[in-house]
Amino acid sequence: MVRAGRFRRGLGAVAACALVAAGLAATAAQGEPLDDLLPHVHIGFAAQPAPVPVPSEGRIPVSLRLTDSIWTDDGSHPPAATEVRYELDRSFRLDLSGVPRCPWAPIQSYPAFDWSRCAPAAVATGRIKWEVAFPEEEAVRVGGQAIVYRGRANKLLIRTRIPTPIDAEIVIPVKLSRPAGDAYDLKATASIPKIAAGSGSLVYLGLRFRKGIFSVACADGRLQSRVTNSLTDGTRLGVVLFTNC
Repeated sequence: MVRAGRFRRGLGAVAACALVAAGLAATAAQGEPLDDLLPHVHIGFAAQPAPVPVPSEGRIPVSLRLTDSIWTDDGSHPPAATEVRYELDRSFRLDLSGVPRCPWAPIQSYPAFDWSRCAPAAVATGRIKWEVAFPEEEAVRVGGQAIVYRGRANKLLIRTRIPTPIDAEIVIPVKLSRPAGDAYDLKATASIPKIAAGSGSLVYLGLRFRKGIFSVACADGRLQSRVTNSLTDGTRLGVVLFTNC
């Protein structure tokens, strides 16, 4: 089932839209209370380059801030996200050619991987937050720093540590792809692992890529980006953002 996400205006944003359930109108026509059809889970999204280019500048190097928030309108525990996909149009260009690769592999459990080896491969930092709701216990929010590295093949790695009550290091793989003939020239798909046997839900992921990893050109007078969240209950939430430049 696809539900609409709540809209947030990003820097210079002029419009945003969400993926909406195709059967919404037909269901409402059958006499069900409209309140029962309103969205329950919401998302917020930002894609903010700095500086914002103007058409006369051509392509310029920028830092890029990407954020994704998930919450419910009644404050209840949200379903866990299984995937977060950021998408950017052809105005954005990602260049990792000058960044070494981090050799981390998921099969390595002992000895513990020495992340200092990957310091030159870091491309972004940020914050990540989870809401943990164990059965018959009050939900708590935990979070920590996130560091993004260039990984092997077409992948990034988001490394974070979840404090008590989870107390675990998590590595989130992010697949980079460039689909031909699509409105979005770059897709970054993060596969979110199961946290605390499914009791942990992602509620915030915010990353800032250092200047020069991305460059942006304002050829069309606006930048287009999108985030899509896939949740364990089958819900897919998406928001498209247009930013004036």
